[in-house]
Amino acid sequence: MSFIAVICGLKSEAAVVGKSVGDEKVRVGVSGADAGRAYELARVACQDGAAAVISVGVSGGLDPALSPGDLVFGNEVIADDSGVRYHAEPYLLSAARKTLSENAAQTGALFGSDAIIQSADHKAALFYNHEAIAVDMESHGAAKAAAEFRVPFAAIRAIADPASRALPPAALSAVAPDGSTRVFKTLLETAKAPGQFPALLKLGSDSEKALARLRRDLGPLFRGLFLALDL
Repeated sequence: MSFIAVICGLKSEAAVVGKSVGDEKVRVGVSGADAGRAYELARVACQDGAAAVISVGVSGGLDPALSPGDLVFGNEVIADDSGVRYHAEPYLLSAARKTLSENAAQTGALFGSDAIIQSADHKAALFYNHEAIAVDMESHGAAKAAAEFRVPFAAIRAIADPASRALPPAALSAVAPDGSTRVFKTLLETAKAPGQFPALLKLGSDSEKALARLRRDLGPLFRGLFLALDL
């Protein structure tokens, strides 16, 4: 039976997909916020007959107009390592958008970064130089595999940290290779510089807003995708 391959960076994102969609027509892979791993997961899924590859998860905001919890559809993904632009399938984005109220999501380019974008200045540069509205670390890997196999691709993301806010240093190594959160290590890093604790709490709160938005909207969105793909 054909299926949609969903590529997430984090286990928490995959759990939201499982709970919100919970359908046998979806196969979820977790990359650990690593584009190379995302590529491999998507490549195997395409070889197994995936009808589409969808990148799902939280993102950093690049467009200053975006706030935590805002929903974003990526109509293209700009790969950090090559500058190649991978285009999303318009009919998938249209099918997803029809499930939402008007202006419920913003559509634009995503920047696929191979490293965490920490500073507000770096975010501003990506927005200015590439006109990308959000950034994540796995969409470009998934999009590359989909393009190689000519499988339809789309990205559905929710904003966690806004463009104006830098990430606290303790957050930079918080994600383990398996996509889980290194809670103990993050707390140890925070203890070395307690002044970053409020920023870390704010990041956690805003990340939960992003996950809550995905939790709310992914069910209807995927029902629209199932219809568009005749699954």
